[in-house]
Amino acid sequence: MNKLRKMLVVLAVSSVTPNVLLAATSSELTTLALALNTEATKNLERTLNAKLIEQFSPGLSVAVVADGKIVLSKGFGKAQIGGSVAITPDTSFYIASSTKSFTAHIASDVAKTKPMLMTTPVQKLMPTLRFHPNVNAEQVTLESLLNHTHGISGDGPVTYRTAFTGEFQSTKELLSFLPHHSASAAGNNFEYSNLGPVLAGYVLEHLTGKAWQDLVDEKVFKPLNMHNSANRLTQLDPQKIAQGHEFFGDTFSPSAAKKIDKNMHAAGGTYSSANDLAAWLGVHLKQGSWQGKTIFSPELIANAWKQTASQNRTVGGMKRVGWSLGWDIAEYKGQKIYLRPGGFTGYSAHLSMMPERGVGVVVLSNGGQLSGMMNQHIVDVIYASLLNEADHDARRIEAESKLQANYAKMIQAQLAEKQKRAARQQPLPLPMTNYAGTFESELGTLECQIKDNQLILKMGIAEADTEVFKAEEHAFRTELLGRGQILTYVMKDGKVTGLNLGEKFFAKKHESL
Repeated sequence: MNKLRKMLVVLAVSSVTPNVLLAATSSELTTLALALNTEATKNLERTLNAKLIEQFSPGLSVAVVADGKIVLSKGFGKAQIGGSVAITPDTSFYIASSTKSFTAHIASDVAKTKPMLMTTPVQKLMPTLRFHPNVNAEQVTLESLLNHTHGISGDGPVTYRTAFTGEFQSTKELLSFLPHHSASAAGNNFEYSNLGPVLAGYVLEHLTGKAWQDLVDEKVFKPLNMHNSANRLTQLDPQKIAQGHEFFGDTFSPSAAKKIDKNMHAAGGTYSSANDLAAWLGVHLKQGSWQGKTIFSPELIANAWKQTASQNRTVGGMKRVGWSLGWDIAEYKGQKIYLRPGGFTGYSAHLSMMPERGVGVVVLSNGGQLSGMMNQHIVDVIYASLLNEADHDARRIEAESKLQANYAKMIQAQLAEKQKRAARQQPLPLPMTNYAGTFESELGTLECQIKDNQLILKMGIAEADTEVFKAEEHAFRTELLGRGQILTYVMKDGKVTGLNLGEKFFAKKHESL
């Protein structure tokens, strides 16, 4: 590296404020040679505007890593609406499916001295596993579980109990529900779901005798000093956690979805901060080194980047063409990019990196679906600046106009939905008490309770209100399991015998005399 480049790198890494956001100056280097770029800095400052962010999310945290350093690290807003705790780059957010990158890493680490481990049928590794009769068990390997080609439908009790309800007493009990997951309609083609990484986590536990949470602590969080990251909520300081929120109509409100240690799982069970995740991206970009120390072997990083499956999805302008073991592989702005976003009721997370450019971006927010729009906008502008795209300032202004237009459309659509839902609130054919009871299926036990003439649903730790959907059909709308669903009571001779929650039937449990 010549004298000028050395000087620019020293200048670049001497600060972690947004006043030194830098742009690419050369595509010849393996890592990005950084240079101060006033226009790029201005663009980022305009994007990371507290007033604009407040419109889209109660709080947001962002970090950028380049040339082996965190060159931007900043927080905006509050951990909770109406609260006084400010978001910082060390605030922990729930990052949902971004967890999959950690699970893939520990699997690669466990398998590094056992070359055949990843491609051995998991029933040989864990003989107690049982599958639905139409699942091809020989095709279910650790690799296929991690890259979503295992051929098992993700729609079933293991998925719901691990992600939402926490309704299981032991791993043995949980895995006893696995035969309810039939073969996937996609066969052994790529089909994204939580089930594969969840099962991979339990296989790793069986092989090592350690909980997957402890494996991530041991093999990722501790080596990288990720002090604000945990796969158990009880390990974190509640004051340093961002509360999830959702936006509906004209305001944000705290999310009703609950996370406890019980429903933190290997496909989506991590809280982390922007600074911690910047270190996670940085150690990949430096082929296993971080802050002057060798943390992982280059082989582990190579495994993280190796494509093992193909996909064809375009999300947020990123064309996803492949999957490694824990990362999407995509085409974006003419570059190859690895990303692993995460979303859950109340939260939106983005992690991505360009290995050939040596840059990575983290954006975390606690405004749910609406804040996800802001996340993508910030990602687009940061990469435009880092890559020093032509006319990127004009493009930023145009993108902000589109962002505001989409915001207005969302507001209009949600207000219309509010009016439509209000009009559905008609008198029910039966007294409200008739809808109370306990209902059971392989998904779990659903308690229907009446409180202040309101139907309340409880399933494990999950709890949700309801509203009338079609009174004459005894149908209610609920968001018990992370999305809007219709609950319809099944009647016989004027009495409730069961209910359908979405497409799943629950039989009414009758108390013994």
